Amino acid sequence: MSNLDLPRGYEDLEISTQIILREAFALGIEVEIIDRKENFLRLKKGNHQEFVKEASKTRLDSLMTYLVMENKIASKLVLLEHGIRVPQGKSFSNIDAALENFHLFEDMKKVIKPATTNFGIGIGIMEAGESLQIFENHLKVAFSFSTSVIVEEFIEGPEYRFLVLGDEVVAVCNRVPANVKGDGKSTIKQLVESKNQDPRRGEGHKTPLEKIQISDIEKQILLQQGLTIESIAPIGQVVYLRKNSNISTGGDSLDKTEFVHPEFKEIALRSARAAGAVICGIDIISTQIEKKPDPKFYAILEINFNPVLYIHEFPYEGTPRRVGKKILQLLGF
Repeated sequence: MSNLDLPRGYEDLEISTQIILREAFALGIEVEIIDRKENFLRLKKGNHQEFVKEASKTRLDSLMTYLVMENKIASKLVLLEHGIRVPQGKSFSNIDAALENFHLFEDMKKVIKPATTNFGIGIGIMEAGESLQIFENHLKVAFSFSTSVIVEEFIEGPEYRFLVLGDEVVAVCNRVPANVKGDGKSTIKQLVESKNQDPRRGEGHKTPLEKIQISDIEKQILLQQGLTIESIAPIGQVVYLRKNSNISTGGDSLDKTEFVHPEFKEIALRSARAAGAVICGIDIISTQIEKKPDPKFYAILEINFNPVLYIHEFPYEGTPRRVGKKILQLLGF
């Protein structure tokens, strides 16, 4: 980890917490690890002390703000009430009700997702015209993670994470689903193994990137493209192994902070204020992120509490953003 400019001896902690430790030590802040497995810290400098959990859970955001951000139904509600563009859809509290409404979504590409999970867990994506049985299968997965499920239109385009700290968007990154690039001779399995050799890739959020997995999920995504793990992709062809863009499932983070149109940053700030959030990650999808926002070409996907810092500090490509120090400044250090 030394090549990542992080303090030694804390490699077992989440990498976002390691970032906070690095900045705290640089500022002469005393650090006490309250609960190592929970990444729970107490920071002290003089008479000033703060508790920080998982790098971005602090006193700055209330419990209710966390709950609103955690629940996708509640966060979608507050965004709509503030005139912010979100995907059209409905929430359901049982499978039967969702199945009865299948006709509303049958002819559109759609997302089926649990109301209260993060890291892309339990999310399914369906093409227009796919069967009721496939819809039911996705619902069963989503309901296994939450008591409520959202079904909504799929918005085309790359996905961007806007990190909001206080009154500022301090970093923006494009999150790209797990992928490999063909070389005309290696199998997809070999390409995955090669890409996973990158020392920045590991497991359990302790490294800047996560290893790409080859589970049943990835194999199914390949099958939908007419591929298997033994297929050989042509030179330069990008093969995606996931539909969701989460870094936690092997995706890549590309810094785009200077690339996005400033009005998108304003939309991210408005979204944070709608939820009453001081520290959060706003996920925006758009095919025209560099242009003035047009409601036909973007939507706010989620407001995320406890946003990870490492995707901005150590992007797969682009300029690293020192965002950890800003959290400590917000806390008054």
